[in-house]
Amino acid sequence: MKRAVAAIALVLFGLARIAVSEDVATLSFSAGRQGALPGTIKAGETIEVNLSAIPKNAEVLRAILRPGRDEREAHNRRDKPVRVTVGGSEEALPFLPPRFSAFDATTEVAKAVKSGIGRIAFAVVSLPGYRPSETRLDVTCAAKAKNEIPRVKGIRAWHRAGQTFITWTEVGQFADPSDDLTFREWKARRQKLQAETKQVRYRIYRNAEPFSAASFAKAELVDEVSPLTCWNADYYGIDPKDDAKVPRYVVEDRQEPVAPGTGIYAHNPKQRGKAYYAVSATVNGEEDLSTFDAGNASQVAVNEKPGQGEPVLQRLLKGEKEFQYVSSPTLHYFVRWEAPPNCNLPSSPYDYLIAAPPKYHDPVPVGLHLHCWGANLNGGYGWWYNASQGAVLIATNQIPYDWWTGYHENRGTWKSWSEGEVRDYTQTRILSFLDWAGTKHKIDRSRIFTAGSSMGGAGSPNFGIRYADRIAWVVSWVGVHDPARSPQFKGSYEEVYGLLDWKIKYQDGRTPAFDYFNDEWYLRRDPAHETPLICFSNGKNDGAIGWPQARDFWRALQDTRRPHVFVWGQAGHGQRAILPGPQPGERELGLDVRLDRTLPAFTRCSLDDNPGNGDPGDGDPKGQSNLYLYWDSDDGAITDEADKWALTLRLNQKAPKSECTVDVTPRRCRQFKPKAGARMRWTNTASADAREIQSGDVSADQWGLVTISQVRVSTGGNRLTITIAP
Repeated sequence: MKRAVAAIALVLFGLARIAVSEDVATLSFSAGRQGALPGTIKAGETIEVNLSAIPKNAEVLRAILRPGRDEREAHNRRDKPVRVTVGGSEEALPFLPPRFSAFDATTEVAKAVKSGIGRIAFAVVSLPGYRPSETRLDVTCAAKAKNEIPRVKGIRAWHRAGQTFITWTEVGQFADPSDDLTFREWKARRQKLQAETKQVRYRIYRNAEPFSAASFAKAELVDEVSPLTCWNADYYGIDPKDDAKVPRYVVEDRQEPVAPGTGIYAHNPKQRGKAYYAVSATVNGEEDLSTFDAGNASQVAVNEKPGQGEPVLQRLLKGEKEFQYVSSPTLHYFVRWEAPPNCNLPSSPYDYLIAAPPKYHDPVPVGLHLHCWGANLNGGYGWWYNASQGAVLIATNQIPYDWWTGYHENRGTWKSWSEGEVRDYTQTRILSFLDWAGTKHKIDRSRIFTAGSSMGGAGSPNFGIRYADRIAWVVSWVGVHDPARSPQFKGSYEEVYGLLDWKIKYQDGRTPAFDYFNDEWYLRRDPAHETPLICFSNGKNDGAIGWPQARDFWRALQDTRRPHVFVWGQAGHGQRAILPGPQPGERELGLDVRLDRTLPAFTRCSLDDNPGNGDPGDGDPKGQSNLYLYWDSDDGAITDEADKWALTLRLNQKAPKSECTVDVTPRRCRQFKPKAGARMRWTNTASADAREIQSGDVSADQWGLVTISQVRVSTGGNRLTITIAP
């Protein structure tokens, strides 16, 4: 609190002094040569800065300490604390938001300058990856820039649905003059910029009044970004072809992509009000803030309000010959510049696709399609499921590779991972886009499903189980169901959750992230929790994904009595899931599975094959569980009342026998919710002649679940009725 009060006082005092001066600049003190004042820092365990270049009595508005750091080395020790103090104080310098990759040293530097000492020392208590020779201190004060700094031009700022866009023309030789770049050329351009001795960055400022040297003291530093923000290098995922063209972003609906060399930033304001924006080019941290005009500062206030922002249409493709084996679709490509809580850092552009089949009826069912490793939003998720039934496909790119779950809130920052939590950013982000799409199109929210293969096959059930109030059914090919037990991909999860041994918590503050995203653990912790129909497959000989964890996921589905269909075999990582119905297949679900409609969970079916005890050599080399069962799913065939539940159950055309026995548990009931211990009567009648072939009494268990054991089901159909005793 004392630091904050002191900082405010210094800024207010500075207003009076700067009002009579035209000189405002950021001076960069550096240990190496990359700074306006090279050799003014001696860096080791103590960082000593010679501040004598700052004029006497000059007011300090901001000071940012940027110790050098090897990010690769730091990543391996990202659980370790990061702590830098000043002088003999034990109080750590706070991180500078929103990137949290530098320290706010404003109060300390201002005191040192005002006292006339002309020096300041910082103590590096703990900083994994520390590189003393690359340390820099950027001090914004009433002073002249030491070097000539280029100024950006062409600034624009406008507000859209809770988000303010700022664009500008990047400076001089660092701006990209090319009309188009291939990925090979883009990578070369990026490498060239990274190797430059004069590193250019852009700082975005926000103010409640027009910018000038006099008013700058009131300005908020919003963020700092690198060049090349106009290029959508993520569109093709992690493995683009070198000769493919790199798209440039569109920042306004139905407009052309921005010109090469355009800087882009999207800011999500925290409160309503009017604001002005300015963008300053920096060279090795130095910037000239003495002049603001229409080139680098907005001249008209932007009316702002808090919000998440809306996706921006990038292009609309109609009459495409084919997409994912569907003829004549309409493809809408969007980008939204995401911010928390949809991701952990601001102004993060993500690509999205909404694909509509040639024939559909409002409201439309929607499939959230999750791509595999190395793919992108245009494929790698199996099929376009239920397209012939009018289902719309929504897809996006996976950034980072968190297997469509979530990642640590401190990822990409200097904050210690031991001081934060893993958050379900990716699932939140996708649902946020779905919710936005629902404001533009008539979506059937009872018929949302998730689908994916490999990495997407891990994400689709993980997503559906945890958001069972949003997801009706799931299809998954060869997914990971227990991240800690995947032979090859545990390390991939550790990149985003932290090492398994660190036991970093999920966002609930209690559960280790590796437990929370373990599907078996999640199912067993609360058998009463409803889940979607899960149709999945795994290869017994898929050594990378791992068979035992897949088999144990199936066992958890059986033990907790969830709706599911499981297929396994010897196709390795190519094992495909089969969707149930009268004629089971890969692409179309033959049932109308909805959130607002009950469905049965089948367990211990007499036609099930034996997956074994977890070892790939145990049990049947290939097989299925529940594949041959289905039910009449239309409204007229379902009874879900306070005292009665009934469904007609059937065997499909591929069943090897005309009859089986199976345990049946009513799930996702809307009205039929017996209390624990409630007594019930059940009957099983043949659909052909309404002849009763089974009956008995049963009680609800401790979770209020009712399971009828060994129900006879035939190809002709059987009506199972459960009635609560009066």
